[in-house]
Amino acid sequence: MSLIFRNVSVSYRGKSIVKNASFSVEQGHITAIVGRNGMGKTTLLRCLTGEKNDYAGEILLNGENIKKLSYAERSVKLSYLPQELPLPQVTVRELVSFGRTPYTPFSGALSQADREKVEWAIKVVGLETFARTSVDTLSGGERKKAFFAMTLAQDTPLVVLDEPTAHLDAESRFAFLELLERLSRETGKTFLVVMHELPEVLQYARNIVALDDGSVCFCGTPEKFLEQGLPQRVFGVQIKGKKDCGYAVVPCKPEMLEE
Repeated sequence: MSLIFRNVSVSYRGKSIVKNASFSVEQGHITAIVGRNGMGKTTLLRCLTGEKNDYAGEILLNGENIKKLSYAERSVKLSYLPQELPLPQVTVRELVSFGRTPYTPFSGALSQADREKVEWAIKVVGLETFARTSVDTLSGGERKKAFFAMTLAQDTPLVVLDEPTAHLDAESRFAFLELLERLSRETGKTFLVVMHELPEVLQYARNIVALDDGSVCFCGTPEKFLEQGLPQRVFGVQIKGKKDCGYAVVPCKPEMLEE
């Protein structure tokens, strides 16, 4: 599933939020969108998912302009997990079943294949023992897993995630990213993920798209991201470590920021 952003620009109340953003997303891997707060990361995702249509430029999904796709067409091509999640009074299994909506008849009846996909998604995220538990009683981390399972049950080639590890503890964050990496490898799914933690981005993303002042200032591999000094120039931090032993972030010294 190829995905290309071509000169995408977004303004709000006369203020430019995203400026001529152009980049492509590699199929079957994790691409992370990074940038400081307010740089337009979530806005780009909202354009992609159809939540926001008043943008200039084009977003091409398998060569098709997404503005020309109906909701039904889009919902079998991409799924989306936003930052803010509701507290529905349904069980985990019922919530995950909603992911099969694009494939079910008007009655909403699930086929055997639909039910198998639901159970697979619940198992993948490790919520088998919570399948009958009401979502509104889950912890924040468990609730995020339940909604991610719903996203996986939708079974789209492109999965879009907005800060999926926010508010998770360190162990849960790494487990979630390990799961993404495994799913991309085993299923061929493409993950486009807004992330903030640079050590995790460098560890798990195949490609990085960096935004600065609403513009794409970098698109490439983690290795090139480091080689070109993006952590210092865009984020004002220095990265220590290596991929095989992990990364850490330390503040830049003033003289480094002046270079």
